[in-house]
Amino acid sequence: MQDKARLFAYSTWGLMISLGALLFTQHFFNYMAESPAVLILVLAGTGAIYFNLTFAAIKRYIRKVPAPTNSHIFLALLIAAPPAFWIVVIDEPFSIYNLAVLLILAFSSGAGIIFGNRAGIKARYEYVQKLKEYQKMQS
Repeated sequence: MQDKARLFAYSTWGLMISLGALLFTQHFFNYMAESPAVLILVLAGTGAIYFNLTFAAIKRYIRKVPAPTNSHIFLALLIAAPPAFWIVVIDEPFSIYNLAVLLILAFSSGAGIIFGNRAGIKARYEYVQKLKEYQKMQS
């Protein structure tokens, strides 16, 4: 039960920050057609934002999960789905630049899943070791 409550808490803050990041970066999407340098900067910035957001959310979530789980993938989908929905449905007309942003969003979220899970497992191991040391000192 505790795992479900933590998943709900992490998914709500991840969802809200993801939508806030989209509202901030969406204004830059209009300038992508101006030059290749602007296109690269916007795509790199968007990728970095969503990679770091997914990485941080998954690392923090995995750190205190009682047992290994794959629910972190659902968390990453909740972070990536609202911007993808916004780009496909709301942002009209759909262009090749929107497709590039979707690909970068998928790639950066996927990389965030992989690296966030690895870092979370490492952090969980360190957390358990510190907890065992603390319990030893208490007894």
